[in-house]
Amino acid sequence: MKTITKLLIVVSMVGTSGVPMMTAPLQAHASSRYHTHQLKGGTHYARKYCRRSSATTGKVVGGVTGAVVGSQVLGGGLLGAAAGAVGGVVAGGAIDRSVSANQRCYWR
Repeated sequence: MKTITKLLIVVSMVGTSGVPMMTAPLQAHASSRYHTHQLKGGTHYARKYCRRSSATTGKVVGGVTGAVVGSQVLGGGLLGAAAGAVGGVVAGGAIDRSVSANQRCYWR
């Protein structure tokens, strides 16, 4: 119970402090999505296209692994398996997207 109380105190202190939690979004530069090339005296503009990955494989593997690990860590009950599965789905999806990012983007 002391841990939860300390956590709530820290969260309330950060929330009421003058420091903003989120910074203002930075201006996007055109160079991040476009490239120019000089070809035979003319300028060729290339744009970066990226497909969105559903990350199904990573989510399934992460969910199963998280359920097994969660049930072992949190006492072998349904709550541990469910918490581990949810955490595994989130982590597995993020890992799958980051690993396959280079294969999903191309320039045209």
